[in-house]
Amino acid sequence: MISLAVIADDLTGAADAGIQFGRFGNQVLLVPHQELAAINPESIKGVLTVSTASRNLSPAAAGERVRQTGMAVGRLKPQLIYKKIDSCMRGNIGAEVAALANVCGCRGALIAPAFPAQGRTTLHDVHYVRNIPVADSEMARDPASPIKASRLSELIALQYRRPVGRIDAADLDENPRRLKALVGDLLKQGRRLIACDAAHQRHLEVIARLAGDQFPHLLLAGSAGLAQALVRCRFEETEARPASGAAVGDHLLFVCGSGSNVLRSQVETLTRKTGVPRYILVPGRSTALSDRSNTIAKDLASGAVVLQLAPAESLVYDNSITRQLAAETAAIVRCRRPDGLFLSGGDTAAAVLGAIEASGVRLKVEILPGVIQGTVIGGADDGLPVITKAGAFGEPDTLLQLYGLLADGRWAGLAG
Repeated sequence: MISLAVIADDLTGAADAGIQFGRFGNQVLLVPHQELAAINPESIKGVLTVSTASRNLSPAAAGERVRQTGMAVGRLKPQLIYKKIDSCMRGNIGAEVAALANVCGCRGALIAPAFPAQGRTTLHDVHYVRNIPVADSEMARDPASPIKASRLSELIALQYRRPVGRIDAADLDENPRRLKALVGDLLKQGRRLIACDAAHQRHLEVIARLAGDQFPHLLLAGSAGLAQALVRCRFEETEARPASGAAVGDHLLFVCGSGSNVLRSQVETLTRKTGVPRYILVPGRSTALSDRSNTIAKDLASGAVVLQLAPAESLVYDNSITRQLAAETAAIVRCRRPDGLFLSGGDTAAAVLGAIEASGVRLKVEILPGVIQGTVIGGADDGLPVITKAGAFGEPDTLLQLYGLLADGRWAGLAG
């Protein structure tokens, strides 16, 4: 039986939100939306998390894909559906949340993208990334989904075109009865989508409890931060079970397709301090795929290797770029199967899994904050350990920390 379903607009988001619900012994299965028809609900005992790969679609196309996905998920009869959105507000938030609320029969939605543990907060309707208004951060230069405003209600309204309600941080600190009355008034005014401040994790817990205790007919939409709060509210009296993952050796292929400055800094730190070889893929360069893949595979036989796209500012966003990176990765895997794949960037992760003909990922554990480990399902590489991370998540030494865990064998001790 499916206890909970997560519907996310990209694959790394589906992973980092879905794994939050695996802390209490739930099995967590991640699948792309096109694999839903093949799922037997009796085979899933826990959490289903689905990537709609809709972040870079038009609002109308994204809303329709989420509507169809919501209908397919609904037929599997989960007890609860959670809408995962980007913690930096990229994508088609208004269109997707409205579509899912409609198909689920919800009166509306509480929308809280904040993820304080990763430096994403919302205060007085302004959304921040590490204390910088999101429209002034690197997200404004995202090649596929640039952010053009910092006000949460404005960003939601871009694809919703109707009045958006607001809950301020001060409201979340108020008496619960007053907060309940405020939400009730907003719904009576026809403000079905309600933008919520959250400056701290406790604010997210207030929102999760508000939905669970007072407004169960409202959809919850947020990042992994709100997912954590929801877990705490629903499972607070249940003892968490120790996390376990598949053993991963140090012959790891790092595939870095995100153009985030955060990821670039992490790659620089890893390669500078460890000497791990790095190959930069420049789309259109004439090097034969087979020659380059064989060269990288030889290095992989000796240890870890990084395969990275050229800096984002030198490229115009094009799906063909991601497909080329995925094809390169699949060719390398065919030459020399790595001990594990590290995939950063939602489009990159989805494209690579598609290229190796995987039908999904069985999520195991969060190794480091925002770094999720699982195993490939389906295809010739069934059972291959895979690690995902959103490009803009983490600290400068996150990849270095991950490499250290794998290279000295500490992570193998968690295998289960």
